[in-house]
Amino acid sequence: MGSGLSKIIITRQLHNSLVSLAKNSLPNESCALLVGKNKGEKVYVVDSIPMKNSDASALTFSIDPQDLINTYQKVEEQGMQVVGIFHSHPAEPLPSQTDKKFMEINPVVWLIYSTITDKYKAYVFEEKIKEVHIHHTMA
Repeated sequence: MGSGLSKIIITRQLHNSLVSLAKNSLPNESCALLVGKNKGEKVYVVDSIPMKNSDASALTFSIDPQDLINTYQKVEEQGMQVVGIFHSHPAEPLPSQTDKKFMEINPVVWLIYSTITDKYKAYVFEEKIKEVHIHHTMA
């Protein structure tokens, strides 16, 4: 991802489906891949693909490597990109120490939803972790 990413654009409908995923996964963390296109400083999210939390944990998540590979291949075959990773936290929507480690390996937008505060924030790793503005659209 190029430097200077400043905004993630997501529809209200997609936002609502991610919130539902998080709530339906309780007490465990939920996770999904965000699909769309990178355009300069903006990431446009057009779809999400719920993924199984292999940890089955309320405090961590992981995605089976083979599931990840298969999903990335399907997304690329459709001419799209995995532009982000969504997951929920039973705490404030801030990256955990584990998240920070994996954000360096996966320099896409990380969208973190808090099942406690019903808020979410987006982050990206570009030399350091920085917050990304979330913009909602209707369509």
